[in-house]
Amino acid sequence: MKKIIGFAAATAVLFGAYAFASPLTSAANVRSGPSPKWPVIGQLPAGVDVTVLDCGGGWKRDWCQIQAGDMKGFVAAGVLGTQGNNVVVAPVTTNNDVAIYKGPGVNYKILGSIPENTTVNIGSCVYGWGETTWCKVNYGGKKGYALQSELQRQNSLFPM
Repeated sequence: MKKIIGFAAATAVLFGAYAFASPLTSAANVRSGPSPKWPVIGQLPAGVDVTVLDCGGGWKRDWCQIQAGDMKGFVAAGVLGTQGNNVVVAPVTTNNDVAIYKGPGVNYKILGSIPENTTVNIGSCVYGWGETTWCKVNYGGKKGYALQSELQRQNSLFPM
């Protein structure tokens, strides 16, 4: 499960996204410890190769310690997927045809839809009515919210 990557390639991927000021695609937060309570120390876009240092039971059951270039920290296990023989930050795809709403709830205007099995860029997620989680999405020039339950990390090693 471990993947060794070249420093130059990782640096190009990590800093290339920042150099052009473009948003990270379905980024994964890298934290200083194995819990959402630990501070975010960086982000990695979907598709970046990572070296998995440890995924274990107990206090870090849902977390893996990773390294990508010179960035070392913890990510939620569910963001990791496979691409060939590599471990990567998995891209996000739709489970079904998914509506894009103007706000985080079904009472907001529908701005468009995303076809089933389509890769989509997601941002932060928030709770809406009835404890439903909504994620910011960007697809086809439309920005809005989609139900988190309709989105998944493709080829996830540890489905959530």
